[in-house]
Amino acid sequence: MKMLWKRTPPVMALVLGLAMVAAACGGTETVTETVVVTSIVTETEVVTEEVVVTEEVVVTSIVTETEEVVVTEEVVVTEEVVVTETVEVMVDDSEARTLRIAIADDVEQLDPALGSAQLTNLVLKNVYMQPVQYRPGPDVGGFSYADTTSFEGQWIESWDFSDDFRTITLKLRQNLTFPTSGNPVTADDAIYTINRALATGPAGPAWVWGNIGVTSIDQIERVDDRTIVVHNARPSTIVLPLMRDQTMGIMDSVTIQANSTEDDPWGRDWLKQNYAGNGRYVVDSWDRGSRMVLKRNPTWTGFQPYFETVELLTVPEAANRLALLQSGDVDIALDLSVQQLATAATSDGVKVLSVPDRNGINVLMNNQAPPFDNVTLRKAMSYAVDYNAIVNGVLNGQAVPSQGPISVNSRFFDLYNLEDAWLYEHDPDRARQLMAEAGFADGFEFEMVIRQNVPLDEAVATNLKAQFADLGIDMSIRPVTGAEMFDHLFGLTYGGMAFRGGLLDYVDDPYYQFFLWWDSQDAAINWTGFVDPRIDEILDETASVVSDPGRREPYREAVTRLVDAAPMLWLANANFTLAMREDIGGFTLHPDGLLWFATLNRAG
Repeated sequence: MKMLWKRTPPVMALVLGLAMVAAACGGTETVTETVVVTSIVTETEVVTEEVVVTEEVVVTSIVTETEEVVVTEEVVVTEEVVVTETVEVMVDDSEARTLRIAIADDVEQLDPALGSAQLTNLVLKNVYMQPVQYRPGPDVGGFSYADTTSFEGQWIESWDFSDDFRTITLKLRQNLTFPTSGNPVTADDAIYTINRALATGPAGPAWVWGNIGVTSIDQIERVDDRTIVVHNARPSTIVLPLMRDQTMGIMDSVTIQANSTEDDPWGRDWLKQNYAGNGRYVVDSWDRGSRMVLKRNPTWTGFQPYFETVELLTVPEAANRLALLQSGDVDIALDLSVQQLATAATSDGVKVLSVPDRNGINVLMNNQAPPFDNVTLRKAMSYAVDYNAIVNGVLNGQAVPSQGPISVNSRFFDLYNLEDAWLYEHDPDRARQLMAEAGFADGFEFEMVIRQNVPLDEAVATNLKAQFADLGIDMSIRPVTGAEMFDHLFGLTYGGMAFRGGLLDYVDDPYYQFFLWWDSQDAAINWTGFVDPRIDEILDETASVVSDPGRREPYREAVTRLVDAAPMLWLANANFTLAMREDIGGFTLHPDGLLWFATLNRAG
């Protein structure tokens, strides 16, 4: 910040000259100087000074040889001097460079090894430097999509795959330091980060490294202070997309070890509440339950983000988040309902981005328990749904009807020609026919579990309940806590259906979608209990295929089989929506749906 200063006007010679004239006349003088600053702009300014000098001379008597003559003389001399000079002024733009975001709950914790909750992931993405990150794509009308085919290095500067894709050489970026300690970033930190992930898994980065093929620290070779080699990696099209995961940030090994104990050798307790990373932003302060402040990383060697400070303000009530956005007290409000987004869109100074996305509004059916262990009944439910009623009635048009497991907004939907694999549309007569074939001609009862106090979940469930009632189906709704919901999903203990808001695959790739959801042996979140041995075979056959044409027909087959089996209700692909002040620009949508602060700016 620059200091405010003023220049003494260069008019002294003029003033002294006029004073000498007055003294010679034997009179009195009044000199008035006025300085008017007519414009001050920003950091280097144009200052205009107007100087008005007035001389008044009064002669009261003149004596001659013959008479005394009294003469009163007034002389007024006015001269205007205009001096224009560029000067530096102090500009306090800290407010303009501060981004305030209203969030629904406090950030859960800060340890990447435990990262999974949404707000934790949001912070990790921005304060920890991942190995790579997607490059922003071109502006497509007030926003851009991340280019999922193009990567830029973060804590690695370059990467090189061997011909068989089983050996990866990673070169660390030069001259990096950890901003909170000043320690240099070295290959030892990278190796420690990987080792810590494997030791504290299986979630978070351990799961990511495992899918890259790294299950033992013995697979990591230290070549020099800036180079490591990954041996026996798993050839896959998703290696680089996995390496941009928000949990993959490099960690300050020296600082963490200094805060570890014999009982806690990896510093897990300390790292839940403290920060030891290196990202575009660093954690400056954290007032639990109130506010987290992030500061721009002064040691970052790449481009510097526009915003110097990002404040995450915990505002539990959605109505209050909306009110703060409308008043301009925050720049962005997260987790607003469909109705609140509509209100925000008509508010002065506010805009709502609605970006076509892959976010799935899907209802899970328990394929392992009655009544939905019956595939014919599952198909009947797929015909029973009025998809347009969900898109237009519940989601207010901010979505499109889904057409199966691969989002219609995925680049692979058209690439693999998946439109013709979709079977279902709203057809109540076909639904009744299939219900009768499944042995439920007179209807049946079942329960849907949803997350409590989540407007989207309540709206979708209520809409479906009314639709199903027209077919003689009695669906009860049971709200549960978030923890209870995860217990039901991972334990397959929900009675019939479960809905937990939008479901998003963090990597836009069919292999990622299938091994995440549909591998009956190893799927991370097979929350439907679906089993198809042929799909398992397809996954095994394609896991190491890195040539895209070689995957097209196998995945068309897998998608076709999955749609026919109807293990869940694929209702809609919802847009990514975000309410913000009108002057916020630079938004880039990443496939993980997490805000990337680095590209945001104040365009106004």
